[in-house]
Amino acid sequence: MLGLEIQINNDTPVTVAAENFSFVLLDTAMRQDDTGYIYAHGLDYSNSYHWISVVPRQGDKVKIQIVETLTPSPTIKTEKQDRKEMLARYEQLKKELEEKGLIAKED
Repeated sequence: MLGLEIQINNDTPVTVAAENFSFVLLDTAMRQDDTGYIYAHGLDYSNSYHWISVVPRQGDKVKIQIVETLTPSPTIKTEKQDRKEMLARYEQLKKELEEKGLIAKED
């Protein structure tokens, strides 16, 4: 499967890959301590995978490369996804957006 190989500075590269999708996110929303985060996550139909969650520093070098892999790096955290809970949350958010007029109501 396709994945992402992420290397921050001279740290050991981390290979991120999941059946549905994988992503790397630079969250620049500043916290009380004036920091952002770099996240690497992935999802399949049953699990949410977490590989990287670090605070970047100015001058850090981040290399991201597309790779073919059968064996992603070990995760720092794996969480089971409750599909019924996900569907209920989707329906709740959809209703809120319809009520605010941000999406059209379905008949």
